[in-house]
Amino acid sequence: MHINRISNSKEYQSHLQKNNKQIKVLRGIDFKLNQKIKTLKQFYIDGYSWTAKSNSEFLVDTLYSNGNELNLRERLICNKTKLNNRIRGCIHVFETLFKPQLTDKIYMTEQVSLLAKWMNNKYDNVVGSEYFENDTFMHKIKLLFKYFPIRIQHQDLTKLSFNSGIFNYVLSFDCFEHIPHYKKALKEVFRVLKPNGKLLFSVPFDLNSQSNLVRATISEGEIKHLTTPEYHGDPLSKKGCLSFYTFGWELLEELRKAGFKNAYIILFWSEKYCYLGGEQILICAEK
Repeated sequence: MHINRISNSKEYQSHLQKNNKQIKVLRGIDFKLNQKIKTLKQFYIDGYSWTAKSNSEFLVDTLYSNGNELNLRERLICNKTKLNNRIRGCIHVFETLFKPQLTDKIYMTEQVSLLAKWMNNKYDNVVGSEYFENDTFMHKIKLLFKYFPIRIQHQDLTKLSFNSGIFNYVLSFDCFEHIPHYKKALKEVFRVLKPNGKLLFSVPFDLNSQSNLVRATISEGEIKHLTTPEYHGDPLSKKGCLSFYTFGWELLEELRKAGFKNAYIILFWSEKYCYLGGEQILICAEK
């Protein structure tokens, strides 16, 4: 797997020049998949699944495509674990770079997903939660029956109910962009992490932008759209979840202001493990 740690936009430009040949190889692989899908509705490619610890086949199809390019980040579904490209890569990076112990205490900002199930099956002390936008009594009862025997825990990332300094790791994938006041959430994550604890997360990130793009704002419960509304999947709601931001390099400085001693981007890809669709992006912040 090709992994690069990048701390700022200048380092990113240097990375593009230094690893130009590797990136061209990746673009060539992606191009061939985009060409192949024009003659087939779907197909499988062979690779090795980190989450299954064995060879597997990975589904390529047009789901979530923009009509011009495949959305390989959300596809390349492992035939054995059913986890997509993005999630398999997150687990692989987490385990390879951080080498967590099975007994480490891990907080995840999801609880009813395939990823949450996979993590709970492997690690001993995983705490997961979901955010209830609709917190009425009847809605909670519906969720209780829908996900029984799982007891879904509600947490608001801007005011977590956990004590300070109790988690070794916080994992959050495609969540912070849905939080209007995400800076409060960054401070809360910092609070609940142990000394030297790490936050690993993904968000929509524009590698070519220094500033964050504000897509929408909210004031007194009223949402104002500043760009075309963008909604992402929500396991607890069919209507999806509004994205308020597409982040830029500014986010790393905001993590440092929240208290983290170090913050950087992790870029990775692999033909062997089928992490394709351009270099995949994760953000790490160390307490």
